[in-house]
Amino acid sequence: MGTLRDLQYALQEKIEELRQRDALIDELELELDQKDELIQRLQNELDKYRSVIRPATAQQVQAQQQNLVLQPDQQRSKRQAISAEPTACDIITLSHVTLPFYPKSPESKELIKDAILDNDFMKNLELSQIQEIVDCMYPVDHGKDSCIIKEGDVGSLVFVMEEGKVEVTKEEMKLCTMGPGKVFGELAILYNCTRTATVRTLTHVKLWAIDRQCFQTIMMRTGLIKHAEYMDFLKSVPTFQTLPEETLSKLADVMEEVRVSPCQRHRSRHRHLPGHRPRVRQCFHVMS
Repeated sequence: MGTLRDLQYALQEKIEELRQRDALIDELELELDQKDELIQRLQNELDKYRSVIRPATAQQVQAQQQNLVLQPDQQRSKRQAISAEPTACDIITLSHVTLPFYPKSPESKELIKDAILDNDFMKNLELSQIQEIVDCMYPVDHGKDSCIIKEGDVGSLVFVMEEGKVEVTKEEMKLCTMGPGKVFGELAILYNCTRTATVRTLTHVKLWAIDRQCFQTIMMRTGLIKHAEYMDFLKSVPTFQTLPEETLSKLADVMEEVRVSPCQRHRSRHRHLPGHRPRVRQCFHVMS
């Protein structure tokens, strides 16, 4: 009887242990669901940021009501006041827009390019867009103790620092110092907003700058070309050939080009543990 009682006691312990494990699994699944929701929210926020720097599409262009007028010879103080985004009717119109070009040394070009690729808001730009931005940036010099950006002011310029050092403050509290190879003021070309911090020089600085209007022109021209390419590609896919033009245009608006290596294709074949729910990817792929 002692042995039977021992077995019954051991059985009860195992049952209780299984219950505890089931409860733990439920908690972990709930936590996983919450993290999935968090990931989705963060993904949505990321998509919002990407949509800001993503090239403008044909539908966005049709919504514009003004005409683009670039004035390369206009003084810098006047260019700072520009807040309207560039507008145009089609690729042909934009192709005739002459963007300003400022010569630079190979070292300066590489520094600007690396700074853009290191910036969270601008690193997703295409290399062709980055190259045009590099070409359009013009030189700006500031002496020591100069105020480049003042918190609360309306801004329309973004800068890349080549030489010197600056201090960034917000509400008179120091946030950081920055040296060569850094982008600052980028929110001004992504949003028509006021400056969120003050930037003052600690030494003499050499900067490169581009205004928001010129930047948006580059984005729109590239976007229209890319949109046209995507439309031609979608029309060549048999599955989509019966879809109306408007639907294809919407698909082209949200398409992203992804390159997958053979190794990545191999790693994508996951093995799932029992009870594990694989994540559902809310996308599909069209192979070119």
